[in-house]
Amino acid sequence: MAITEYGLKQMWPDKVTDTSTTQLNGLGVIRFEGNKTYRYVQVVDQAVTIGQSLCAASTADGIVTSDRSGGSQLALCVRGVAIGSIASGSYGWIQKEGICTFAGDGSVAAGDGLVPHASEDGDADTVNAASDAANTEYQVFGFALTTDGSGAGATGTAIIDCK
Repeated sequence: MAITEYGLKQMWPDKVTDTSTTQLNGLGVIRFEGNKTYRYVQVVDQAVTIGQSLCAASTADGIVTSDRSGGSQLALCVRGVAIGSIASGSYGWIQKEGICTFAGDGSVAAGDGLVPHASEDGDADTVNAASDAANTEYQVFGFALTTDGSGAGATGTAIIDCK
């Protein structure tokens, strides 16, 4: 059976895994490949590695950080997850929708809702939907499909949908 593709194919000057010290695409531009969606960003404050969740670092679209404690993060609103390493100040693609690798805090179980960790840079934590002051259900950016192993920075597999 033949597979039919519909629509116009977009030609990009780079691969989704490429990074650069110069801007190659518009910041915040969305890219669709297969069943995944990507966002073009500039990473600030510190370098990122695969699976780290990145939050808005500016009111300008496409400037993100994984630095929870000392960076320019504006809110715990995840814009996407790093699909590889990107140096601080550099540009690249992050994944905003689909199945991906996530970095957790060592306590995430399969089926848990994922939220940005309040203090561990780039890590995801389990949603807290309790009726106390620390509830985080409004910060959910995906759901774990596997556990994240043990210890900070342990990775797992998730399905994400970032705004």
